[in-house]
Order: sequence, then structure tokens, then C-alpha cells
Amino acid sequence: MTRATYPIPALRRLRVYAFDPQASTRVETARVNVAIISLPWEAEDELGEYLEPGPVNTYLEVVDFDPVSEQFYEPVDLNNSFLLAQDGLAPSEGDPRFHQQMVFAVAMKTIKAFERALGRTVFWSPRRNPETGIFERVDRLRVYPHALREANAYYSPTQKALLFGYFKSSTLHAGASWVFTALSHDVIAHETTHAIVDGMHRHYIEPTSEDSLAFHEAFADIVALMSHFTLSEAVHDAISVHGGNLDERTLMSGLARQFGAAIGRPGALREAIDVDMGGTPDPTALDRITEPHARGAVLVSAVFDAFLTIYRRRTADLLRIANISIDKGARRELHPDLTARLTREAVKAADHVLRMCIRALDYL
Repeated sequence: MTRATYPIPALRRLRVYAFDPQASTRVETARVNVAIISLPWEAEDELGEYLEPGPVNTYLEVVDFDPVSEQFYEPVDLNNSFLLAQDGLAPSEGDPRFHQQMVFAVAMKTIKAFERALGRTVFWSPRRNPETGIFERVDRLRVYPHALREANAYYSPTQKALLFGYFKSSTLHAGASWVFTALSHDVIAHETTHAIVDGMHRHYIEPTSEDSLAFHEAFADIVALMSHFTLSEAVHDAISVHGGNLDERTLMSGLARQFGAAIGRPGALREAIDVDMGGTPDPTALDRITEPHARGAVLVSAVFDAFLTIYRRRTADLLRIANISIDKGARRELHPDLTARLTREAVKAADHVLRMCIRALDYL
């Protein structure tokens, strides 16, 4: 009897936190905090594409070594039949294999967003050989989910790696005693973007002016922020709860909320909406702000304001037909059909804005 052949799946589905573990501790956000990321299927084939335990593929190599405890964690095998049958491991703060799955899934999702916008393959910044002085190709970006026992995560241009930290929360509002940056959707997307932009424009990471590092931080925040709006269920929930209004500070407008709470901030680590300026960008900020993250926030606010303007204009006719106003602070229950239509417009507008921003890198 000959062995039957079956078609290769087009996609691999992996579960992740839509935001971070803290959102699962709140009744109002727990229902939308588990998301499914669909990635192109990778298995060993004649094209050389594969996915090994780690995970390791043609773009990334996840190495789960904790230098503080001097421990290697068992690598997750995403080709295991049990995991394939249930969209990967269930979200868990206590399972290092899920940490590996999440950093891999979100990083790959970010890579594919760039490739779709640019129409070409993402390459990493080359590494300079200290002996020959020759720059050598870097095939894979290394990802360390437990590289640091501190409140930090960063892209290392010298190591060509993403290093994620974990730390004890300094407050009781972070939702857990330990906070893992490798479980923050925003942090992973942000740091992966740094690596991608460094591969496209190697000199952008050099501090040649106040704006060079600020741009790097701003662009990484923009990608992470717009990634919120690829999560249809979360967008649908935000629109339903706020009556179609996206102008208020919510899970959708903030970045790294658990991280911010864990280090004692009252809200997210960074916000796209400046409540002190009535929700609009501050045109005088560039004259007085020099810290890269804060300076970059000016650009983030401007891009997010553009997204909101597009969303409002695309949905104005729908709201007029329904005789509904979405003025700030207004609350009105929306018909499920209208909520679904507003959600589609918000997701589409965010996708268009993200693609325009990514494509603009080729013109800088």
C-alpha cells in the first residue's frame, strides 16, 4: 500500500497574548487577550524552508538560555502533532516554551508585515568580522526570551540579537510578581522593528542628531501600535465598549501597559494620545524634548492622529445613517452590524497607515 500524500497547509496558527498577561487578569479585557497569529507554513522541503525546535527558521533562532540561573530551557517543537492540533501552546506565564512560541510568532508577524509592505525579503544588518574587517551576512536574528533579569528589552546591533528581560514588579498593579517582557506583544514588535530597520538602514542607529535615535524609537512604536489594529476581536471590543470612539486612552492606544504598571507608572509605558493636549499632538514638543523615546512620541502621536482622522472620515456616513455621534466622552450602544462595519474600517485604515509608514523608509 502506497503512502498517501496530503496537501501542505498554507498557514501555521499560534496562540499569543494580544497585549500582555496583565490584560488577562481583568474581566473587561480577558476575553480579548488571547489572539491567534497565522504565519506561512514552514516545514522541511525542497525549497530549504524549515522550522526546527527552538523555534529556528530561516529568519530567527530562538535561544532560551537564562544566564542568571545558568539554565537552558527545553526548546518548543511547533511541529509536534499535539501542538499543531491546538494552535500551539496555551498562553502561560509559567511555561518557558510558551515564551519561546510568543516571541517567535510576534517577531515573524512583524517581519511578514514589512515584507508585505515592501514586496521583498527582510535581511538583517551584516556583522563585521573583527579579524578581517569584512562585513559578513547574518542569516538569522537570535532571540533570547530570558536574557536579562532586569526591567529592559533591547535589540543589540553588535550581537544581532533581541534580548528580553524579566523582573520583579515594583507595584501590586502589574498582575503578577514577575513580569516577562517576552510576553508583551508591544515590546516584541517594537524590538523586532529596530532589528529590521537596522538591516535596511545601518546608519540610522548612530546618534548623529537628536532626531536619529528618536526616529528609530518612534518608528518601532508606530509598528507596535498599529499592530494592535490587526487584532480584529480587540478592535471590535474597543469600538463596542466606547461607542465607536477610538479617541480615548484604551488598550489600543497604549504601549506595554503591564511593563509600565510594573515600574510604577499610572498607565502604559507610552501613550499615543496626549490627554494634556486634548488628544492632539503638541507642536511645541520638539523645541523642548530631547530624550529619544519622548521626542519620538511626537511622531507617534502625529501618525496616530492621522489614523484617527482617516477612521472618522471613512465611518462618518455610517454613523450619520445610524444617527449616532461619537463625540469624545459620549456613550451609546451600537448595533452589532454597525460595530462590525466600524471594526472593518478601523482595521483597514490601520493597515493602510502601517504600510505607508513602512514604504516611506525607502524614501528617506
